[in-house]
Amino acid sequence: MKEMTLKEIQEALGYEIKIVEKKTQKQLAEYELGESVKLGKFEFIILEQGDTYTKLLLKDFWKTARFDENSNNFSESEIFSDLNTNFYNELSSVVGKENIIKHSVDLTSDDGRKDYGSVNCNISLLTCDMYREFVEIIDKYRITSDWWWLATTFSTASNGYDFAVRCVNYDGTLSINGCSNND
Repeated sequence: MKEMTLKEIQEALGYEIKIVEKKTQKQLAEYELGESVKLGKFEFIILEQGDTYTKLLLKDFWKTARFDENSNNFSESEIFSDLNTNFYNELSSVVGKENIIKHSVDLTSDDGRKDYGSVNCNISLLTCDMYREFVEIIDKYRITSDWWWLATTFSTASNGYDFAVRCVNYDGTLSINGCSNND
């Protein structure tokens, strides 16, 4: 028996057969640095592509969330808890828990104090050093009316600063804000 072509099958059946090509979703590794990608209802900026990972920054920068009521220590803060429970659960329901890589964040304060050590987490804020590393990419998405938190403190409680946290101003400059501020 001779194999029939698609056209011959269509003619024999008396109607046209449409083949819909299934679109495949672009993998994160295929995005260029600085591109934005939508994952669920969230939009992220591609900051870095490694062999086995992609570093992302949430495009809305968590700018309106309070850091914490009483402490500038990221590892003990409300925002750390929210990022690594509520936000992590919501994001992992879209991308899968196996696709979010636990990583260590150095919590050295801006004045060099190492009181807060480092913290392992699934999702974190950028540190001042990370912001400096990626500022050229982030600048393309600069917000013009607000500021956003970093994980780096101005100094630590042992130096009399248990409230001051570094942030990025609307113009891209680094500043400080009180940890309980959310507007």
